[in-house]
Amino acid sequence: MAPANTILLAVAAAVAICVVAVPTTAVSGDGEGWYPFPVIDAPKVIKLGKWAVAEHDKKAHDKLKFSRVVSGEEREDPELGMKYHMIIHASDRDGNDGKYEAVLAEQVWLDRIMLISFNPAS
Repeated sequence: MAPANTILLAVAAAVAICVVAVPTTAVSGDGEGWYPFPVIDAPKVIKLGKWAVAEHDKKAHDKLKFSRVVSGEEREDPELGMKYHMIIHASDRDGNDGKYEAVLAEQVWLDRIMLISFNPAS
């Protein structure tokens, strides 16, 4: 019976080493752990994109109109909760299309979303 336990222990140790040794890749390449949105047109992503444009407009009054989220990524932040970085396609009051970069944080436990930055995308 001892050889079976030894083999089982060796297999379990090998699996544990493989799991620990597999690296996770940060999307941004900066080591901060950003991961792309699994589904770019998911209702939550669209809601966050629309919210970012509306929140920006409250301060800038430039009448941007949300079109869609072009790309985005997310990561957990120990202090801010979930942090989102997204590129949003929107049109201005004259109908000119543009891309904007928004960074948001969502603190679910406080039912709060914060707009950290919103700027024209380069």
